[in-house]
Amino acid sequence: MSVDGKSSITPLKTLKTSTEVYSICPYDANRFIVGTEGNRRHARVIGLNGQESDIHSLTFPEKTYYASLCRYTYLPSEGVLAVTYYYEHTVQLYQIGTGTSRTVKDDRIQLPAGICGAQGRVFVASNDTHTVVEMTVQGEIVKCHDVGMMWQRTISVTQDGGHVVVANNIDTTIKLFKMEYA
Repeated sequence: MSVDGKSSITPLKTLKTSTEVYSICPYDANRFIVGTEGNRRHARVIGLNGQESDIHSLTFPEKTYYASLCRYTYLPSEGVLAVTYYYEHTVQLYQIGTGTSRTVKDDRIQLPAGICGAQGRVFVASNDTHTVVEMTVQGEIVKCHDVGMMWQRTISVTQDGGHVVVANNIDTTIKLFKMEYA
């Protein structure tokens, strides 16, 4: 799709996929990384031409996940795909290209739902702790931000890392936060 100066959206094409897709994030200028639904290949690459491919350097857990149990974000400048595993209370940081990964398991990450990234940081909405956990792409937890919100599901951060937006699915609340770095 494209957006013009008046914010209208114009459909360009429709792509059929081989699996259900429940999350999507840019990979490069012509491709996206998508999170799959009910598929052992948890993430795939889909080009604007419709061509699908696996991320060959990555090994995912031998388990099938469903939409609410896994969320993805990709930080292109670091080559890191960050994935939440809801009931495992973990964030997995996959380094695309090398195939290495780091598991982040910490008491501050409980039922992680939404995830996003910017400026070399990963932000995770932790449902049971009612916080947003901020970490580096190496997996070091920098800070836990109390958002005063239960069951946050979606999180986004501005490209400059200056603001974080968190939304939940209980009382239709969206909160905007200004990030201040020391």
